[in-house]
Amino acid sequence: MFRKELKMIQPLHDLLLNWKVPPSSIETVGHHHNVYKVKSREKTFYLKKRLNSSVEKRIEELLLTSFLLENGLPVERPLLTVSHQPYVRQHQVFYSLYQALKGVPVQVYSLTSLKMVGTYLSQLHGSLKQYVCKFEVEEWKVETHLREWISVQDSTLIERWREGFLGRLNDWSFSYSKLPHQLVHSDCHPRNILVKEERVTGIIDFERIRKAPRIADVCYFLAGMLKDQVKQGEDEQIECIHTFMEGYQSDGTLTQEEKELMPFLVIIFLLQYTFFYNQKGYSHVVSTYIPFINRLLNSGDYERVFQM
Repeated sequence: MFRKELKMIQPLHDLLLNWKVPPSSIETVGHHHNVYKVKSREKTFYLKKRLNSSVEKRIEELLLTSFLLENGLPVERPLLTVSHQPYVRQHQVFYSLYQALKGVPVQVYSLTSLKMVGTYLSQLHGSLKQYVCKFEVEEWKVETHLREWISVQDSTLIERWREGFLGRLNDWSFSYSKLPHQLVHSDCHPRNILVKEERVTGIIDFERIRKAPRIADVCYFLAGMLKDQVKQGEDEQIECIHTFMEGYQSDGTLTQEEKELMPFLVIIFLLQYTFFYNQKGYSHVVSTYIPFINRLLNSGDYERVFQM
C-alpha cells in the first residue's frame, strides 16, 4: 500500500514546481483521493485534481473567486502558475493549487456559528448575483437524479410513499422553476464552509458553480446539517434551522414563495443523500434516513420554522 501511494505522489513533486512550491510533504486528504495536502516552507496548500473539467471552467473559477475577494468575501482562489495560468493540465486532467484558508470545516453546529454561516451565505449570494460570467454556466437541476433513483428503488419503505411523493414533487417542481435563477455555489455543504471561533473564515470548492434559485444553496446546506443531526431531537434540529434562517435573512429577506418551497427542497436533498449511500451498498442508511425523512414530512413544526 505504501509503495502504491508513493508511486502516486512522486510525480506531484514535479507538478508543484509549476507554482514554485517545493513540497516538504504531500498526503491525501481522508477519503478525498483527488485532494492532496501540501506542506511547503511552513505554509499549507491543497492540490486538487479536477476531473471532467475544462479550460473555461478553470478560468471562470479564477475570475469569480477574484471578484468575491475584491468584494470582501474570504474564499478559496486558485493560485497562478509561473506561466500565469490557474491550472496545470496533464492529458485530460486539470490540477489547481490553493493556499489553505484559516479555520476548519463546520462539524459542530453551535447556534452562534449557524447564524454566522447564514449571514455569510446571504452575502455570498448577493455578490454572486452581481457577477457576470465570462463563459456559459449550466443549470443545476436538483431533481433529475432523484427521479431516476426513485424509479429503480425496490425498497418496501420507499414503495409506501413513492406515488404520493412524486405527485408533490411535480407540483413543487413547477413552482420552483418559476423562481429567479442566479449563480450559486451548488456544493455548499457544511464541509466546504470553514469556521474559526464560531466565525466564518471562508468557503472552498467553487468547482461546480451553476445557475439555480438561491434557495438551492441554502437547502443543500440545511440538508447536510440535518444529515449530521439525524439522531438528535426534533427540538434541537428545529432550533438550528431557525437560527440559520435568522442569519440568512439578516442581510436580505426571502420571499414568501421561497419560504414555502424550502422545506420540500431540503427533503429532496436528504433523499439524494439516502439513495447515493444506498447505491454505494450502505443499505442500513435507508432504514435510518427514510423514517427520519417521513417524520420531517409529517411535522408541522418543520414546515413552520421556514416561515419565521
